[in-house]
Amino acid sequence: MKRSPMSRGTGFARRTYTAPPAAPLRRVEHAGVIVRLSGAPVARPKSEPHRNPHLLSMARGRYCLLRVPGVCIGGTETTVACHSNLSIHGKAGARKANDEYHVPGCFACHRWLDQGPADGVLKAMTFMRAHLEQVGYWRAVAADITQPPKDRAAALWALDHLNATPVGKGETL
Repeated sequence: MKRSPMSRGTGFARRTYTAPPAAPLRRVEHAGVIVRLSGAPVARPKSEPHRNPHLLSMARGRYCLLRVPGVCIGGTETTVACHSNLSIHGKAGARKANDEYHVPGCFACHRWLDQGPADGVLKAMTFMRAHLEQVGYWRAVAADITQPPKDRAAALWALDHLNATPVGKGETL
């Protein structure tokens, strides 16, 4: 028995694909989102993260500002910079929040903030309370001329970035 391929004379002929016409290149910004005239959203370029290593190093050796009841171990041995987990502070996916949105926290409170079972609202409120204290500390460091110049510069950097961060359309902190 001889086997041969099936002929293509039937209705299974290959068809060529023609792409739909491309959307116009003009873009319009509407409600903070760039949209093509066809209505398809366009990716907004990613913003550069605000990083200041000296600002983070200033958190070492300070007391925990998170002070989560029943979790905090106190002391200064395990204190590190704990970044915010809120998207309004620059947190996205694997990206940390900007450095001006951190507070000193002990190991246990840092773990609770990042991986604990608590409600997200409770975590956000705890972080925002601690961050308010942190901003007061930066203000004190920036105003004190006896502080090391690098510490004063880092505190001023954080305060400048906080004052320049847009909250809503045309608003600042």
